[in-house]
Amino acid sequence: MSDGAPLVRLRGLTIRAPRRTLVEDVAFDVFPRKVTALVGPSGAGKSLTARACMCVLDVDPGLQAGELYYPALGEQGRTDWFADVRGRGVAAQQRLLARTRALRGAYVTYSPQAATSALNPGRTIGRQLALAIARRESPPADAGAEIRDLLAEVGLAPHVARALPGELSGGMAQRAALAIAIAPKPRLVIADEPETGLDPVLRRAVVELLVEVCVTHGAGLLLISHHQSTVDRIADDVVALPGHGAGA
Repeated sequence: MSDGAPLVRLRGLTIRAPRRTLVEDVAFDVFPRKVTALVGPSGAGKSLTARACMCVLDVDPGLQAGELYYPALGEQGRTDWFADVRGRGVAAQQRLLARTRALRGAYVTYSPQAATSALNPGRTIGRQLALAIARRESPPADAGAEIRDLLAEVGLAPHVARALPGELSGGMAQRAALAIAIAPKPRLVIADEPETGLDPVLRRAVVELLVEVCVTHGAGLLLISHHQSTVDRIADDVVALPGHGAGA
């Protein structure tokens, strides 16, 4: 069952490096309030596929085939974002990156494997939330109140806004990273192995919070995970990628 138009429609994605295929003929849809899990062994191209869904392509020669649509994006819903990129190398991929910059944050956000990668160590959590909120199509007049609400939503106290990432525990950092990911009110959240480095109890709590927040906000979730128990528990759809012997 779907909940509105797909947020992402990917068809036939094929990405090559100079001497090997990294991703081959991958296709799926991601719907609002649904969890689509990307699974597969190391080297299957899970992270590459997720980044491609954000029009972030940084491999040479890169995209060889595939179509990417954001059907829920109003008048642009019929645009194939890969149309001018297929088989045209790095320069075309860089032009696509620039052309879609405004979509990253307002339409789709990405949360990398470790919270330390998602958080700027030199900025307070509050400042990072304020910058993320500013990417909304209609930023609120009172960012301070919004920051407090976001922290509360992920189970963090208001004083965390004044903290630097290095002052937080691993679980608190993951929650702060989640707050930053949802702060722009994206339609789609991509979470790249959010369980990394967490103990089993905390892992379950963070993932379930991630799903709850996405559903509450009406966002779709594209989840990369190598924990089969997590996938079995929360995924509405599962996309299994075969290994190709390259990066994750």
